[in-house]
Amino acid sequence: MIHIPAIDSLQPKLYQLDNGNMVYLFPDGASPLLKLDFLFEAGSAYQPQPLCASAANRLLTCATQRMSPEQVSEFIDHRGIVIEANPDIFQSGITVYTLRRHVDDLFPLLDEMFRHPSFPDEEVKLWCGKRKQELLANQMKTAMVARHLFYETLFGLNHPLGAHAIPSDADVLNRQTVASFFNQRYCVGNMTIVASGAVDNKVLDYVNRLWGNTSAVSLSRISLSPMESVAARRESRIDDAVQTSLRIGRVLPFKWNELDLSRFMILSTVLGGYFGSRLMQTIREEKGFTYGISARTQLHRGCILFYITTDVAQGTADEAEECIFKEMDVLCKEPISTQEFDVVKNVIAADFIRSVDGVFERSARFCQMLSSDVSEQLTENLHNALQNTTAIQLVELARRLFSRNSMVICRTGA
Repeated sequence: MIHIPAIDSLQPKLYQLDNGNMVYLFPDGASPLLKLDFLFEAGSAYQPQPLCASAANRLLTCATQRMSPEQVSEFIDHRGIVIEANPDIFQSGITVYTLRRHVDDLFPLLDEMFRHPSFPDEEVKLWCGKRKQELLANQMKTAMVARHLFYETLFGLNHPLGAHAIPSDADVLNRQTVASFFNQRYCVGNMTIVASGAVDNKVLDYVNRLWGNTSAVSLSRISLSPMESVAARRESRIDDAVQTSLRIGRVLPFKWNELDLSRFMILSTVLGGYFGSRLMQTIREEKGFTYGISARTQLHRGCILFYITTDVAQGTADEAEECIFKEMDVLCKEPISTQEFDVVKNVIAADFIRSVDGVFERSARFCQMLSSDVSEQLTENLHNALQNTTAIQLVELARRLFSRNSMVICRTGA
């Protein structure tokens, strides 16, 4: 099996600011590029109305009280700086890529963005108009409608994972609401910083001078409560659709640090986690119903989901659904072969190595772990599962979790 890096090598170095907050470091002295991730407990779970959190995250770097949108754009374009907005459910982030030589110019601007963004009214209106058009287009995409239907069925519209915006939400969002949300949830005293690449003492001194002199604060944090998975079927129509989107899945009865979760991730990979998986061989290669089908295990803060997703040709959804459950039934009855097991172990190990191949990849993975409230115990469990899980244990897991009467089935098409 492919060798997996030791857990100790994946851990960030730590730097403590004067206010006690920690900066997480993934340094690479040979890299000319510096990557900075700034994480805030400011996701959609906290927003007073739909789209507010996303708008605040995407527009806070647009302009400041000192610089117009045109000036900010010219500043970053002239220096080749890249600033990415990353809105999410619990934490929202700002990721910045810059050459090390631009640090002196960049850091004061970042400080101004985090403390004094201006959210120009015309920019808010422009963003809302674009977002409305995206949402209108999404209503005609079978995969997007099926996704919304799936999460809504599992959690309900009032749950952070079940809520989703609709086009009319963009009509009522205004600058005052966005600015108010920013003032409540974006606080440099609660900001988490992850730095990777060209990190040196000058960079750390800058970080401490700008953000280490602000008192550390603790904002409220939402974590999901465990939920039971209940069977349900939902369907929706898009009259001129040329395909049908299927999404089948459930809430898993695990905590993130349980070894059975890592074993289930192996089982999910066997079913639909790589190109040669059971579902790909049946639904794509044998039946020709789809270009692709996948089974995934998704970790959220306090909640873990399993789901299968595919887009199939019109008129084939019934048979495709039955084939999916047939493959689940086979895994409930027949242990996988040693040869298939070895292939799947190598696939999982290779995917993991790709996810940590370089300091930027490791920092991105670490940011995801911070947002989900998981640690490298998850990695240790995965290592353990790859080495010690048996085919019989996978059969037992499949019997527990692959029953039709525990699945939500959502379908969108003509």
